[in-house]
Amino acid sequence: MQASFQPIFTWSQERVFAAGAQNVVLLIEWKGISNPEESRKRTRKVVAREIELRIWLEAHVTFKGCHGCNAEVGEGRSILLKLGKLYSEARKYIALEFTMAAKPAGIHEVLWLQWQYKQPPVERIRELPLKKLSLEYTHHTDVLSERCCFHVEKHLELLKTEKLLEEAAVQRTKGSIETEFEHLRRQADDLLLLAARSGDMQLVKEAETVYKQLDAKSQAWWRTASR
Repeated sequence: MQASFQPIFTWSQERVFAAGAQNVVLLIEWKGISNPEESRKRTRKVVAREIELRIWLEAHVTFKGCHGCNAEVGEGRSILLKLGKLYSEARKYIALEFTMAAKPAGIHEVLWLQWQYKQPPVERIRELPLKKLSLEYTHHTDVLSERCCFHVEKHLELLKTEKLLEEAAVQRTKGSIETEFEHLRRQADDLLLLAARSGDMQLVKEAETVYKQLDAKSQAWWRTASR
């Protein structure tokens, strides 16, 4: 039976400095696979549900945090990510942050990953093959000035924006939003700067959307506060 989705893994950089600890980001994306008949009908159906991703860390890897989901730290240096369901042709993203300790120069294993999910309509639990991810450690100092992969940087900023919007909505219900507004404005500025550097129109549109929401919400808040 064909897998329900296709995962893609992208490091923020393919090489890390061997002589010291360095932070890296792993972008994980997965797209729902549909058959040709469904594509022609333009129908959206659930292709996988109760998706879980289990990650095992090598001893030199420290997990720092995630964007786009919540992580449960388990036994044996493992992390469990519960990722919900996925529709056909839909694409989802999460970003994980790690710190890599010093290692000798060479290719070193970093993570082991295992996907598990239920595939409709039979709801039988399925697993994708265990996958290993590695990174190159080098003593060349030019790696310290290498820029983050733009694809990773872009989606990391989009995920941060999504989280900040959710937090602002929660704080608004509590009547405490000044700090969240400032965080959102700084995030919108970061999106616009990245868009100016890259020419990516999706980032421009996202920044404009955040600015418009900030203006509308701040006006509504000031009207309420002035009563």
